[in-house]
Amino acid sequence: MREIIRDKKRAYFKATVPEKTKIIDSVVLVTGMNRKAVIKAFARERKRRKWELPETRGRPRLYSTDTEAALAFVWEQYDFTCAERLVDEIPEAIRIFRRDGMWDYGEATTIQLLSMSLGAMKIRCVAMAKKRGLLRGISTTKSGELLRSVPVFFGSWSNKGSGYGQVDTVVHSGPKLMGTMVYTVNYTDVATYWQEPIAQLNKSERATYDSLATIRDRLPFPMIGLHPDSGSEFINHVGVPWCEQHGIDLTRSRPYKKNDNCYVEQRNRVIVRKYVGYERYDCSESVLAMNELYEVLRLYINFFQPTYKLIRKEKRVLKENGQQAAKPYKRIYDKIRTPYQRVLDRKDVSEDNKQKLRNQYETLNPKVLRDRIQVLTTKLHTTQKVQGYHY
Repeated sequence: MREIIRDKKRAYFKATVPEKTKIIDSVVLVTGMNRKAVIKAFARERKRRKWELPETRGRPRLYSTDTEAALAFVWEQYDFTCAERLVDEIPEAIRIFRRDGMWDYGEATTIQLLSMSLGAMKIRCVAMAKKRGLLRGISTTKSGELLRSVPVFFGSWSNKGSGYGQVDTVVHSGPKLMGTMVYTVNYTDVATYWQEPIAQLNKSERATYDSLATIRDRLPFPMIGLHPDSGSEFINHVGVPWCEQHGIDLTRSRPYKKNDNCYVEQRNRVIVRKYVGYERYDCSESVLAMNELYEVLRLYINFFQPTYKLIRKEKRVLKENGQQAAKPYKRIYDKIRTPYQRVLDRKDVSEDNKQKLRNQYETLNPKVLRDRIQVLTTKLHTTQKVQGYHY
């Protein structure tokens, strides 16, 4: 049987699909083998490489290895984002890297990369992502005593302008929720997805609102509304007067309804947990190191990380047999843009603030920021290892 397979292999590998069917039929008739066994036998012969493959085998290669290397370079500097978020950033990334003398690819490679379709980019980004590596955290939210004085809001956020943000705390406790720990106060502006994280050593009322004051000063627009969950770190005898004093509209989520705070909850994972992780941090030195990291990370996220924004959901048409579709709703998203671009598109942001952002943007480079983030992440881990408490 092996001799028959080897005798037919040259004709089999050069044959069309109908011709291969006839060859398989003849081998089955002579040898009595199962059809699948015949196909596998030919496949084993192909791997032995003792014959010459036809020159026209397979689809011709469209993108060169240099083009794929250039895509990998941009993809890495934008922190391994998905192709859908990356595709519109490619021209601007090339401009920045050329401006700073970091683009080492030829004109033909650049043209190919600029013309690469979304589908081709998705295939390559997924393949590259498979070669790299990514727990759920512990909730420390407790209801405050002043809940009745703060109105609940759980409606649509589509009519909220810039300055209305959701806020939450993320605990860095590791596996043991005990003793003093570092917390991240994470703020997400709903209209623009502008991100502002800041670290503090505990979750006291004063520490939390000192962090919120810093966040308010960093925002490229006034803080108009603040929407936390029902945690006592936000809704307390310090927080409620603070918001009234600064003209900030304070609302809260319904208890046990995490989806009311969905914008910041999602960013807790893709920002705080992705870059800081789930390890324990419990000393003041770690707070300083983490805030040093956040100073750079906020620039990288807001200026160079494009985001989706859901516009609406459309109900899918039912199948012909009357059964509901597996996915009953189709999500419609707007154009994928960075928070920086979303701020520039807002009419409720002053032109002076927009110009400040434009001037700042021209001084930034995603590769420089990402390299700095990696250095500061290592510094944070080392600081906790040397200075922190070990339970």
